Amino acid sequence: MRALCIRQPWAELILLGSKTIEVRPKATHLRERVYIYASKSRIEEREEARIAAQFDIDVGALPRGVLVGTVEIIGCRPVEKSDSEAACFEIDDGTGFTPGYWIDRCVPRSL
Repeated sequence: MRALCIRQPWAELILLGSKTIEVRPKATHLRERVYIYASKSRIEEREEARIAAQFDIDVGALPRGVLVGTVEIIGCRPVEKSDSEAACFEIDDGTGFTPGYWIDRCVPRSL
């Protein structure tokens, strides 16, 4: 099975079912279940603080550098501003997130 590398806390939000859209710079043809690998790298500090407060998550305690679960990729289409809530961040027209996103259906499974 393939793995999708996602930085924390995005990986955690996908497993919780809060983040149902994963924005990527390229579209994908995959329609299958994949592992979620929680990357060791971090997102911007200000964004981490926003997510910690909004979703009541201890971002520092999240696992990194390991497989954390699986998700099924069920579709891909260009991202739109109206997708902001499902992506868990504000999508602005002209941000450069143009060619596609994955709509994820998550089955939280610890590995």
